[in-house]
Amino acid sequence: MYNTSNDLTVSDFYIDRHQDSFLFGAWETNATLKRKIFPYGTEFVPSLSLVEGSPRFRMEKVGDSSSYETHFFSTLPNSLENQLVVNAGLGVPKSKIIADRRYNALSINAAYKQITPLQDVLWDPRRDPTRLTYTFQAGMISDDLRPLGEKRGEIFINARRSESGTISGSPLFCAVERFRSVTLSPGNVVVSDMEVATEFMLMDPSTGGNHIHALCRLAVFLVPNPNSREGVLWQEVEGKAVALYDYELDMHRKQELLPSGQMAVCVETPKMVVQCI
Repeated sequence: MYNTSNDLTVSDFYIDRHQDSFLFGAWETNATLKRKIFPYGTEFVPSLSLVEGSPRFRMEKVGDSSSYETHFFSTLPNSLENQLVVNAGLGVPKSKIIADRRYNALSINAAYKQITPLQDVLWDPRRDPTRLTYTFQAGMISDDLRPLGEKRGEIFINARRSESGTISGSPLFCAVERFRSVTLSPGNVVVSDMEVATEFMLMDPSTGGNHIHALCRLAVFLVPNPNSREGVLWQEVEGKAVALYDYELDMHRKQELLPSGQMAVCVETPKMVVQCI
């Protein structure tokens, strides 16, 4: 894999494909909500919008589909392993394929046409990849049509686990993330806990690897606040998920035809660097 800037010539592209990087690139993604499950009944769900819709969109119904673009790029994580390799001169640090959380959050938010859309997402994958800050555009108004002020969100990824393998020769990657969301607006603070589990399978490894089928489950948890009704309900369900949303994702990787006649897979990183394979 080779990092390029926008002013490089065609000869600077290095074309190489690796099985462990099948998620790399820009993907045209179509997500369909297949089912909603409320294990303890709707009375345990913390918000009516989660019953009528989903965490992605308050009006989303089972069977609804939305399309957006998602990006995955290569980075050198600031891990202990890589620090030891660099400091001790023991070899070359290992790169990882990661999701561009800023781009993907903005892309998904725009696709679902939120009442208060995102204005920007602050995320530094090198300094702290586990935290994102959302700022929202103006749009919230009260019943008497007065602006309600700035709205901001903080996302904290508390735990993550991933596995990879193959099934019938097709590469498979699975990831589970648990995170807490804190949304701040004038006079109001909303805290929510969620878990996202996604399984990506490459459908066409023998013909270039540009089609992925993925299954994604969003799980909503109650917040264990002992001084609220939600905290009491959290104790009743023993901290288990109270709402589940299952999606099927159909992903097609975008390709670019270079002047040389070669097909390349390219994606722009958060640092405005273009990477190609």
